[in-house]
Amino acid sequence: MRKAALVVMAIGLTVSSVAEAQWVLLARRAVGRVEQMSQQAPDGASSDTAAVILEAPANKIYDTALRSIKAAQGITITSEDAAKYQIQFTNGAQSAGMKVSPLGDKLSHMLITSVHTGSQPNAALLVMNAVMRVCGEMKVQCEPAGTGTSKK
Repeated sequence: MRKAALVVMAIGLTVSSVAEAQWVLLARRAVGRVEQMSQQAPDGASSDTAAVILEAPANKIYDTALRSIKAAQGITITSEDAAKYQIQFTNGAQSAGMKVSPLGDKLSHMLITSVHTGSQPNAALLVMNAVMRVCGEMKVQCEPAGTGTSKK
């Protein structure tokens, strides 16, 4: 009976290790791949979103983004919450927000969203450039999804 319990535990640990290894491999393929989405409501309001997983601690990404936004001409920070890693900002015509979520000690998810009306320019490029700027300042490789050069 004791031997059977040890065998079951060994199998359980092996399966758990394999599942964890597969998760790590999957996450590694997604690191640096910037996903983007635009959506338009029937009333003309639109939102543009970009998200990326970065190999860096959330606080470092947040600090880098905050410095970048503060240094950008024509951009005003309307709200910041360091504890939640959130920043909201505007260029006077469009509003945007950024949130960084820790996924591990050195793995984080960054999300940037902009909302605008039909009379304002599409913010998709603005949002994508913001993500790419943070990646560049952190010296981590990022690229838009679908460019065919993502890590494999």
